[in-house]
Amino acid sequence: MASEDKSRRESSKDRDRSVLDAGVGQDDRFPPDEEAALLTQSNEQKSQANKLFGTSRYSEAIGEYDKALSLCPNYLDYEVAVLRSNISACHLKLEDWKAAVEAATASLDALSRLEPKKDKDTTKGEQDEVVEIEGEGDAAEEELDKLRLDDKRKEDIQRIRAKALMRRAKARTEQAGWGNLQGAEEGG
Repeated sequence: MASEDKSRRESSKDRDRSVLDAGVGQDDRFPPDEEAALLTQSNEQKSQANKLFGTSRYSEAIGEYDKALSLCPNYLDYEVAVLRSNISACHLKLEDWKAAVEAATASLDALSRLEPKKDKDTTKGEQDEVVEIEGEGDAAEEELDKLRLDDKRKEDIQRIRAKALMRRAKARTEQAGWGNLQGAEEGG
């Protein structure tokens, strides 16, 4: 089972490298209809993986999450982060601490690309400023809806960030614990 997990992890890394080697950058995007179709397919694979995870079939779930990743456009950082975080959860259940750390770190990396670039003059207090909606009627409602969606997206990003950080911390703790036990055995 460990070699199967290792080969899945390596195939996922190879796929990531091949995307990078192909020169696919942040500016390279699919047409909207193609992107939507890929995202739909990716979400279907993710649903399958979630079902497998729910029935404790973690190795199989990793394979399905990998398929979902291969379908998901690599510039959709939030969706990639969610999939990577889910893969990390599977590795935690399988007690593959190193792979769990790697997947959680990849999730956090994707989330960090979603953070707005900060001006050096911007202070923390200015980030939480109140936005005044101008206009009335439908235009004001549309602007308010957009602000609500932005707030929800920020909350979702923070939720996934918290999960990925907790998963990485747990895996690192377990990794260190086993290392300490192994060192104690060798020292005695």
